[in-house]
Amino acid sequence: MDRHTIKATYQLSDQVLNDYDTWIRRDETGPAKRQYGDTDLVYLQTIAALYTMGFTAEEVATYLQFDERDQRTTAQRLRLLTRKRKERLAEIHQCESQVAAIDYLRFHLNAGSQNVHDRTQ
Repeated sequence: MDRHTIKATYQLSDQVLNDYDTWIRRDETGPAKRQYGDTDLVYLQTIAALYTMGFTAEEVATYLQFDERDQRTTAQRLRLLTRKRKERLAEIHQCESQVAAIDYLRFHLNAGSQNVHDRTQ
């Protein structure tokens, strides 16, 4: 598949394709003539998934540097994923706390306006 077809079919961004071409392909073929196959697609989907998970470009590059066949690098990739998971959970907990604070203030505003309404009747 050419770049346009793979981008449209798999809804990949230019950033994912450019990063893949830079980090993995490293060939001299111009983007207009470059062809992508099944092996390329696995890497492209991994890059896209990592970006979706909130990885930075540097973190994606680090993740891709690890050899999938090497048991030691499997542990390194797992550490990266675990760290990112903890970061996301911390963000979720922070958002939950913010929502709880909003709900608390809303409750008091509603209770206060109800008391004012009750006194005026």
